[in-house]
Formats: sequence, structure tokens, C-alpha cells
Amino acid sequence: METKEDLTVPTADELLTKLTEATKDLKSLSMTANSKQHIVIKAGEDTQEQNIEMKIKSDIIQDPLAMMQELHMSMGDLGNQDVTQYVTADGIYMQTGGTWVKLTDETMIATLKDAAKQSGDPSKQIEQFKSIASEMKVSEEGSDFVLSANLSGDNMKDLAKSLLSQSGENEAATAALDQMNIDNIKIVYNINKETYLPSKMIVEMTMVVEEEGQHVTMETKMDSSFSKFNEIDAIEVPQEALDNAIVQ
Repeated sequence: METKEDLTVPTADELLTKLTEATKDLKSLSMTANSKQHIVIKAGEDTQEQNIEMKIKSDIIQDPLAMMQELHMSMGDLGNQDVTQYVTADGIYMQTGGTWVKLTDETMIATLKDAAKQSGDPSKQIEQFKSIASEMKVSEEGSDFVLSANLSGDNMKDLAKSLLSQSGENEAATAALDQMNIDNIKIVYNINKETYLPSKMIVEMTMVVEEEGQHVTMETKMDSSFSKFNEIDAIEVPQEALDNAIVQ
């Protein structure tokens, strides 16, 4: 009798096609992402180092678009920051330092909605993966198939942006990529063997920029996991925010 183990491991192309199919009807999901950045700035004899750690938890509904996101950032000597934000039909609400704010800035609203859309829809990323399918290896790990790739070169900027936005990194982080040369991107993407939905992703990136006599190296490692597919029915702004938010 044929068992699961006897099944042949699909090629990267086959796996990405099945992943596309599986995510086509994706209406909602939950995601957690942990990212660590190590930045080294050299100017002449001076060297400065900075470590930034970020933990992001997001619940996202595709249509009508809604998102709840909790973000904790620790920046070493620069302290910590906690942000909670809601993107819903009732508006966009953000809490920092215990204060709720309702955003009215159209540009900011568009940016946040776009980020929420990208986070909740893996299709853009899958398209990017298809473009590098020839460089991806497929292996198995328990109940998952694993796509992995080790890439370098400047043509990776679009992929890097897509990977960062999928993990909820902010617009400034993705915009900074335009100024940087990408040394290396390492991707490990796990896909459940039965559902063909993504289960987790690890991305490691090294980027370099030289400007005005400064040499900046940024190493980023991001670890994301995905769950609660089509299980989130509603995201509602807390009453406390609706009652107390400062309009900005």
C-alpha cells in the first residue's frame, strides 16, 4: 500500500502551482513574525552598532479588508516601543504609549491598508517565488514540504520588498531597500503537505550601502509563522479606542 512517504517530492514549480491554488480562496489568516536587525555603521575610524528586535502579531481579513496588529519593538539603548493598530471599516486606530489615535491622514491610511493587503495575500510573494523557482530546492520536514533558496544580486530588490512587506515590516524599511545593495537573501518557506498552505517562513538578508563616506551593513533575520486560515470572522476596534481616540 502506498503511504504518504512514498509520494514523490514535487518540483518547486509544482509546489508553487499548488500553493497558488490553495491560497486562492484565502479569506483570513493569522501571522506572527519575529525580526532581528543588526546594523553596523562605519565612518572612517568610527564604528557604531545597533540591534533592533521586532515582534509582530497580525490577524487579517481580506474582504472587506480588516487587520489587527500588535507590534513590539526593542531598540537597545533607544528603548522599547509597543504599537497596536486596527484597520477596519470604522477607521484606522493606533495605540502607542497607552494613547489611542484615530488616523485621518489619507496617505498614511493608504499605506497601512496596502500593507495589510500585502500581509494577508501571499499571491504577490508566490509570483516572486515563481521567478526564482529554478534556484529553489524542495525538501521535506515532518508534515511540510520546504522550499529553500540562497540568492544574491541586485535583481533581488523586488523579492526583498515583497518578503519584508509580507512580514509586516513598515514602509520605511522597504523604501530603504532602494538605496541598498543586496549581498545575499536566504529563504526557507514551509508548505503543509496536506493543505498546501504556508506554515512558516525564514528569511535572512544582508544589505550594504555606502554614502557620504559611511559604510552601512544591515543583517536582517525574519521568522514568520501562519495559522488560523479562514478562521477569523470579524475584527472590531475596541470600545476603549472608539471612545477615547484623539483624531490626528
